[in-house]
Amino acid sequence: VAAGATGSSASGPLTGAPGPAVAAGATGTLTGVPGSHLTKKIQKALALRIDSQASRGALKCLSEFFTENSVHSRRNLRSTIEGQNLLLHKDFVGALRTVEEQVLSLERLVLSLDSACERAGTELRRSRSETQAILEKASSLRRESKAIEQKKEVLGHFLTKFRLSETDALQMKSGDRPIDEDFFAAFNRLEEVRANARQMLSTCGQQTSGVDILHETSEMLEASYERMFVWVQQQCRGSRAKVVTKSSSAELDTPAGATLKRALALLAERPVYFNHCVRDISRVRRQALVQRFFEALSQGEAGSRPIELHACDPERYVGDMLAWVHECVASEKEAISALMSRATARDDAETKAETEPGHALVSFEDILDFTLEGLVTPFTNRVKQALEVQTSIVVVYKLAQVFCFFAKTLEEVLHRSEACLVVLCRDLHAKTHQAFLEMWESQAQKLRQGLMGVYVSDLSAPQFVVESVNTLSEVLSIYDSALVATGERETDFLPILSAAFDPLLNHCQQVAASMDAADGRVFLINCVSAMQSPLRKHDFTAQRVAMYAAFLDDQISLLVEGQAASVLSKLGLAERLKALREKPPDVPLSSVSELHPVSLAATLRSFYNSLFTMGGALALPLLERIASRALRSEARSGVARLIGAAYAELYEGIKELGVATHTPEQVQTLLD
Repeated sequence: VAAGATGSSASGPLTGAPGPAVAAGATGTLTGVPGSHLTKKIQKALALRIDSQASRGALKCLSEFFTENSVHSRRNLRSTIEGQNLLLHKDFVGALRTVEEQVLSLERLVLSLDSACERAGTELRRSRSETQAILEKASSLRRESKAIEQKKEVLGHFLTKFRLSETDALQMKSGDRPIDEDFFAAFNRLEEVRANARQMLSTCGQQTSGVDILHETSEMLEASYERMFVWVQQQCRGSRAKVVTKSSSAELDTPAGATLKRALALLAERPVYFNHCVRDISRVRRQALVQRFFEALSQGEAGSRPIELHACDPERYVGDMLAWVHECVASEKEAISALMSRATARDDAETKAETEPGHALVSFEDILDFTLEGLVTPFTNRVKQALEVQTSIVVVYKLAQVFCFFAKTLEEVLHRSEACLVVLCRDLHAKTHQAFLEMWESQAQKLRQGLMGVYVSDLSAPQFVVESVNTLSEVLSIYDSALVATGERETDFLPILSAAFDPLLNHCQQVAASMDAADGRVFLINCVSAMQSPLRKHDFTAQRVAMYAAFLDDQISLLVEGQAASVLSKLGLAERLKALREKPPDVPLSSVSELHPVSLAATLRSFYNSLFTMGGALALPLLERIASRALRSEARSGVARLIGAAYAELYEGIKELGVATHTPEQVQTLLD
């Protein structure tokens, strides 16, 4: 490279192009001296790839100190590069000397540390040998401390399960402390302690400990029951009784009410205390209930008028009182049930059999019945006052049905047929029903004492029949809504029918007996038809309707026969028909005076004239006085049928005489 650079410098600058002679000489030289040292260098330089990464890196490094492109620089390029290389080595040696010094310092530090560790190890071995006994004693003390801690923990758990804290014990025993949530929490913990003790007795066999715990807590338990008993007694006296006398269970949902219910629920475990408490509560509520009843009568409750404003109307007066009683029974049942928490529900038949006499819980039904019994006397007195007023028979019957309805309604609410209010309503129903029947009997007495023959001129149903029928119609409409089973209605209503219509029918028959026979029958038909009319609308009177229908059929038949005989007699046909029936078979018709053709023809002509005019004997004015259109039509048809049958018999008997000009069918058509 140096030789090449030297040859090039002779012909021109480094960056200039060589001349042709030099190029030719160089080529000749290169080709003429193969294997020379210069040729190898030139070939090596030509073989270099300037665009490679290594070449670019070398040139970039060279450019840092090769700043001047001159002949001198190019000739000294190798020495310059070697000088730079030397400088780099000197820098490296200087930096390495610093590292060497640090390594030596670290070595000295490690040696010092190793010496210290040696001394520490020696001291440690010496102290260990000296403190071995102390370490063993400390280890033993740690084991003992751990065992003591475990025992302490076990003892703490034991005391928690089997002993009441001082605070809880003071809460249970002290009469100065109130009955509140803290008291009930302490009571629950006491119960848990006793339950744990009983479990220990039954499972662990720790008889002494279990018995001691139960004995220790039994006195505290009885003291707590006594405190609750005294507290409930205090709630039933003076101004505190407001909590006990709340009228509904919703009003009892107060802190004091909740405390009262909880105390009663716990006292159920002591039947003597519980029975005393609930009886006192019942007594207080009974007094409050009576007071509320008087206030409802005289002042009215919220949003309602006083009940006694309607005292002049017995039906509404009694109905309003019973409605108020029914509402109070429901609310009282709910309130007492909430207070007692149905604690007596466990006192079933099996429990009663196992419970000693005098230690059974009083039943919820007995307490409720005792509370409601306070309403019996004031309610009965006011019902008697209402019934003392002159009332109609319909009002008395309505009251009887009201009592019957509320007896069944209250029985459904109380689920007891022996409850005092149910028995009271039943008794009042029986009394008012008996008074209702007695009023019918009184009317019958008046009818029996009345004058006879007053109704001869008027064959329609008289006023007393119409009034009785109207009264019974109202009674029937009331009975329709009665709570009586369908199969029992006919039997249940029969005494009322008998009391109302049997004396009436007997009186009508007595009046009819004083009349003419035909008039009496029309009178009875009108009366019985009026009595039968309201009964047809109801299924439970079917038997009495059938009986009256049979009676009417008999009276219609007798009336029809009498009217037909009267018409035939007036027309002269009865005599002719009688003669025809009594004539011996061998006697000719013309020899019988009643059947003589001349007189018979005259009688038939008169009969035919009556048929066409429907006047005279065929007018039948008595039948027109039958009030019922159906019965009147039935009677007229019956008379026409009998007259037609009589004419047909006469027609067949005198057919050979030839005096009858109309066939029986024609006559029947005219009669119809």
